[in-house]
Amino acid sequence: MASRLPNPPGRRTALTTAAVAAIADLLGVEAAAVSTSVPFSELGLGSLQLARLTARLEDAMGVEVSLTALYDNPDIEQLVEFLAMR
Repeated sequence: MASRLPNPPGRRTALTTAAVAAIADLLGVEAAAVSTSVPFSELGLGSLQLARLTARLEDAMGVEVSLTALYDNPDIEQLVEFLAMR
């Protein structure tokens, strides 16, 4: 697993950057095309892609990300807030 990300305030930025990059890679788009406030489902991620996303986020962020966490925090901003509090 990747090394731990820095603590706030850099942690939120690092988590956001990692999440945007992972989602952009899954969708095959540029990172600039990924909105942090749009729900994952509206970005075009289905349940199978969300399952793949958990592994990519864990590798990129160095923290455990469950599928439940993605459903409970359905966009990047909410997910980052949740992860930053852990």
